[in-house]
Amino acid sequence: MITQKVFDENLVGILGKTPLRVAVAVSGGSDSLCLTLLTNNWCKENGVELTALTVDHNLRSESAEEAMTVHSWLENYGIHHEILTYTGKIPTSNIEAEARQYRYKLLCDYVKQHNIDFLFIAHNQDEQRETFFLNLSRGSGVYGLCGMPAISQRDGVNIVRPMMIFTKSEIKEYLTNIHQVWVEDPSNQDDKYKRVRIRKLQSFIDELGLTNERIVNTISNMQRVRDSIEFFVRECISKVIEKQEDKIIVNTNALLYYPEEIVIRTLAKIIRENSNKLYPPRLENLELLYKKIKSGSLNKGITLSNMKISFNKDKNIVFQREAGRNQKKPLKKTKI
Repeated sequence: MITQKVFDENLVGILGKTPLRVAVAVSGGSDSLCLTLLTNNWCKENGVELTALTVDHNLRSESAEEAMTVHSWLENYGIHHEILTYTGKIPTSNIEAEARQYRYKLLCDYVKQHNIDFLFIAHNQDEQRETFFLNLSRGSGVYGLCGMPAISQRDGVNIVRPMMIFTKSEIKEYLTNIHQVWVEDPSNQDDKYKRVRIRKLQSFIDELGLTNERIVNTISNMQRVRDSIEFFVRECISKVIEKQEDKIIVNTNALLYYPEEIVIRTLAKIIRENSNKLYPPRLENLELLYKKIKSGSLNKGITLSNMKISFNKDKNIVFQREAGRNQKKPLKKTKI
């Protein structure tokens, strides 16, 4: 059951200290609307400045009208609300992923421009479970099975997910009890999206004993494993990088001293932090790179995330951006 006290205690545990300004992404759906109202109560109690942000994605003809409906609802609560309208090219393929990218860009740009400390996103416990099964279906490793973190960074913005302790049914019950309606997104019932198909199997999955509680426990276990891996990845990076100028050179023998999982995650970290990419390469591509390094067959090189990876004459590994890509920004020192 959702209460303001439970929400507040969870939020304080995530944030650690009280910020000056926060923003919340609100589409008008039940999750984001519930998050906005709970956050508004917390902000009033703690003297925090709140801005609610709605992205009019222009994917449906009703989107502008829905954004204005949300505006009127929040106005009744005295919540400052801004509508961010997407004016770029409307995607015709991979629509869900493309829309997510430009939605986050609009939100993050606003947050940075207005010196806002945190951006709240309304992912709930059911979506955490769906993410787990989505990643499981892709053959993800430990990192993918960690699910979504309660706090993370994206494009320099602190992203907070305070609703992942609540289920969808609890969220709808909360709004119903306070007599607040919400917008239903028709895409949430569209079977062309894999997430929706997983959602519709929820009752069957529950019968197998794979309840939210058990999945959340598994995710927690995976997160502990990930933290242990990260400890050794930092140690590995501190010992294997020999030189950093216009390229990164890694001592192959020192790298291969570590177990395969540590090596793969070290490679992923080096590539992601120096390729200007939000995510590291896919796990299967990293595994292929590891095999080529271990077998000594990297002479012709391999390209991942716009980075050319090859052996030098000493059989050490060289990471260098492809010619003509991101040339203005030099390779940075990988954090250790």
